[in-house]
Amino acid sequence: MMIKQSLICLSILGFGVSGTAQAETVPYYAVHHKSKWEKIAEKEAKKRYPLAQTLFIQKVWDRKRTDEAVKQYHLTLRDGAKEFGVFVTISFNPYSQKVNKIAVIEEYQ
Repeated sequence: MMIKQSLICLSILGFGVSGTAQAETVPYYAVHHKSKWEKIAEKEAKKRYPLAQTLFIQKVWDRKRTDEAVKQYHLTLRDGAKEFGVFVTISFNPYSQKVNKIAVIEEYQ
């Protein structure tokens, strides 16, 4: 009986450890729910850097006026061994949600 309880405890501990290790290997972008505008920012960055992998997306700021809204995101990308940041600024009509302009600028270090 004692051996059976020990085996159950070890299997639970083993599952917990492997589950934790697996969760650490899943990239942030894979589990993070992206807003509509984050998806657009990532899509535009991918146009400029098609082989890059998105590591992280963060909204920097946003502004809303009666005729125009602007959102800026900072994306951390990895292209091979190079890791770098990109700012994506999206200008759009706040009522129709129609995009007016998108600018993608690489962060300089």
